[in-house]
Amino acid sequence: MGDPHSQTPPRTAESGVVCDASEAFAAQMSDSRRVVKALEANRERGAALLFDTYSKMVNGLVWRLLGADPDHDDVVQQVFCSVLSSMERLRDPDKLGAWVRRITVNTVYGELRKREVRRLFLLKQPPASEVYVQTQDVETRDLLSRARQVMDKLPARERMVFLLHHVEGYTLNEVAELQGYSLATAKRRLSAADKRFQKLVQQNPDLVERLAHRRRSA
Repeated sequence: MGDPHSQTPPRTAESGVVCDASEAFAAQMSDSRRVVKALEANRERGAALLFDTYSKMVNGLVWRLLGADPDHDDVVQQVFCSVLSSMERLRDPDKLGAWVRRITVNTVYGELRKREVRRLFLLKQPPASEVYVQTQDVETRDLLSRARQVMDKLPARERMVFLLHHVEGYTLNEVAELQGYSLATAKRRLSAADKRFQKLVQQNPDLVERLAHRRRSA
């Protein structure tokens, strides 16, 4: 049996929570620094590490903002190309994750804006995006698909603030920072998005009832 005085005392539940949070934060910072250092040492290997570290986050965010879209992979690739081409503007290596997230948001917004312009000049609606959900619940699949079709009718700037706030859970201050505009602009766009969404949903009375039922049973 070892010397009891040399053993590490057990952590209390409170100290354990603090330590776990600190360790998670330190690990995130460590990942960011590791990627930045890898890019400085070898661009190709660093790019591979960048993708491995952040691909899950980028793919998930693109899917939630853009829906199940045929251009999903192209948008993700564009995100990483933009990150690599703008690395010299990253001043704090520990904020690489937030930097990648912001570029992802702005890349999706840019894609939505391009589609709006194409619709204006070509006077042609692109095919509605289909929503593929890994669930055997046909009713849920249909509900999500119809809700996504309503979402597709929102202007890009309103759709982004609506999804970032209501779906991703960002505060309006965080939305404003991600999108690079003022808090007042974020509030104005969210208000417009909420009103437009409600108006569009009201055109589908059965969808309103089904959404209300889902909220009651949640």
